Amino acid sequence: MLCLIPMAWISFSFLSLSSGVTGGLIEDLEIALADLGSFIPGIGTFLAIIGGAFIGLILIFIFPIHWCLFYRPDDVLLIVAVIVPWILCCSITSALFAHSPRGGIHTSLAIGIGYMIPALLIYFIIPAFLNSIIPGGGALATGILDGLAEGLTDLPYALAVFTAILEGCLVGAVFGGFIGSLKYKPEGGVTKVKKKKVKTTSIDDGEPKLDTDVDTDFCTNCGAKLPPGDDFCTNCGQKISKL
Repeated sequence: MLCLIPMAWISFSFLSLSSGVTGGLIEDLEIALADLGSFIPGIGTFLAIIGGAFIGLILIFIFPIHWCLFYRPDDVLLIVAVIVPWILCCSITSALFAHSPRGGIHTSLAIGIGYMIPALLIYFIIPAFLNSIIPGGGALATGILDGLAEGLTDLPYALAVFTAILEGCLVGAVFGGFIGSLKYKPEGGVTKVKKKKVKTTSIDDGEPKLDTDVDTDFCTNCGAKLPPGDDFCTNCGQKISKL
């Protein structure tokens, strides 16, 4: 699940995600963060990376794939920037934990659900918290979130987040299932052949003897039926010892 964070940073830093979703209104934001990080010795670069990953994560959670296809169908780089983090995250996670196509799909869906729950809870927790501090603060926070989401995607916050994460994890599930199929090893059943043990009776001279416990005489060496009065088996030629 955490694998999506570095993937979002890659999309933000190398695929110009912020420039794509704003239509070129905000450009070179990743360069600005890198320059800002250089002013803080030691941890500046780390903070710039964390900031880029956080911004990239927010953008792929707000902008659904269908929005990119409807409003920016000619911007291939934007579509790639929104889809690639999900593909890489689901593929890598499935390669680590999934062992079948179903496991790869379930892993990808679990990643999406894991991010969808906190992203939607924010919509309810922040207004409730502000209501407890400032009367009417919850309605103000809800209006701000919905206003920002509708201004960017023409969708209210909850619907934009739901569709963006759902579409992303479904695309990733296709690749996760493919990776899981590569690791799938069906367990073939092994049929066990039960061997029947045959109990034999031996005599001191090692020669087969006539089984006198049954009405019909059979050779104890080969099992052939013996005619009465014969001294040798007509099938195998062994001498018959009569007790």
